[in-house]
Amino acid sequence: MRTETEQTCYTEYDALSGTVRKLCKENAEKDSEIARLQRLYEIERKEKERAQVIIAEYEAQIEALKREVARLNGILAVDGTNSGTPTSKTPINKEKVIPNARVRTGRKRGGQPGHPKAKLKGFADEEVTEEAVHGYDRCPACGGKLKVVNTETRKDELDFEVVVIRRRHIYPEYVCENCGKRVCRPISDNLKEENQYGTQTQALALALVNVGNVSMNKAGRVICGLSQGDVYPTDGYIAKLQRRAADRLQAFIREMAVKILTLSVVFWDDTVIFVNKKRACLRFYGNERLALYFAHEHKDKAGVDEDNILPLLPETARVMHDHNVINYNGDYSFQNIECNAHLLRNLQKVADRLERKWAADLKTHIQTAIHDRNKALEGGKKEFDSHYVEQFFSKFNQILMEAGEEHEKNPDDAYCKEEAALIRRLLEYRSNYFAWVACFELPVTNNLSERSLRDAKTHMKVSGQFRNMEYAGYYATIKSYVETCGRNGVNEMTALIRLCNDNPFSVDELLNNSGAE
Repeated sequence: MRTETEQTCYTEYDALSGTVRKLCKENAEKDSEIARLQRLYEIERKEKERAQVIIAEYEAQIEALKREVARLNGILAVDGTNSGTPTSKTPINKEKVIPNARVRTGRKRGGQPGHPKAKLKGFADEEVTEEAVHGYDRCPACGGKLKVVNTETRKDELDFEVVVIRRRHIYPEYVCENCGKRVCRPISDNLKEENQYGTQTQALALALVNVGNVSMNKAGRVICGLSQGDVYPTDGYIAKLQRRAADRLQAFIREMAVKILTLSVVFWDDTVIFVNKKRACLRFYGNERLALYFAHEHKDKAGVDEDNILPLLPETARVMHDHNVINYNGDYSFQNIECNAHLLRNLQKVADRLERKWAADLKTHIQTAIHDRNKALEGGKKEFDSHYVEQFFSKFNQILMEAGEEHEKNPDDAYCKEEAALIRRLLEYRSNYFAWVACFELPVTNNLSERSLRDAKTHMKVSGQFRNMEYAGYYATIKSYVETCGRNGVNEMTALIRLCNDNPFSVDELLNNSGAE
């Protein structure tokens, strides 16, 4: 028999055992719930990680799209103010921007009040070659007889007409009464065939193709129309004229190259042309009075060396260009100066696409210096004082420091690589870009070369591509001649008539006729 104490202990033990079992059960249930919650947490963690990966992918896509939008907006913002894009390529829905350094006056376009009107003056009586009387036989109102009075109105007209000449050249044969020898003048080289086109026709065909940029087949049609159908040179004949004219100008080209080698400043640039559906190159060397062109298959150093201009220039020569890195090759001795027009457009592009303050500040700084230089030149000065030059480069250095800081704050934009390249170029070629600050005799831009090559682009638009490199070379040679003649006050048609007579102008003749070299 259990004592009362033992019974109490057993009773309490049973109660505690029940409590323990209950607690164990509850604990097991809690453990099961914890395990379930841990599984749910793990699932949610994995879902969150997956969501974060998806979000990161979407954010990367959004950033890529933002950069693409910025790039495309940058392309849309490109015009003549921040690139070399010609105004002819302005989209139809966009206002055409024509870069111009002139300051607007606010006046209307055209002739200003008090400015003399440009018009033809009436002929003197001795100048009149033809009279056309516009009168009446009878009164237009009643049909009555008319009486001439002394009052009349005179209007002069200046015009010209093409007269077709069918010229026959006769070479008589003689017998000397003294020695009996038969003699006859030698036939000119331009009269080899039974019948041939004269020098006026030849010169007009060459002018249409090389000055007017008319295609060869259209040039023949124009001449046919002018002559009322009597003169119609074929495409093949005009092509032969091109080759013949280029051959006659070889001495002129050699003389031109020698003259360019004596210049203190040489402008040069090249542009893309198309030859038989492939990209090729037309290159220019010269100055305000000399224009020398060469055509090549590629825009490379091999072509430059073949021209034999840059390799022969002395150390004292300055060459103006649009940052053609070929020019900095160790094979050459001359000094390089860089075009500031291209630099200003590049700075404007950085300011437009990246909203960089440094680019806008540097552009303003350069333009101010150019304006000050022009004012100084008008005042007869030949250079800035040393203080101005020192201040110019001091501020330039300060702006370049700010450029580096601005670039580091946001270096990941789509256009930032080009910005960094521009900053490095400015630091490395500072003296080449701003040589004109210290010496007024040096040019600021290479616009002369760009203008010289612009006609080749017009030729591409109007006449299309060249059939082969040979004909591209003919065009370059003839262009050198007519362009140099034009720059020295000789009309292109006059120059071509001399050429077709196998007596082209020489470079010395052109330079001496229009003033001192």
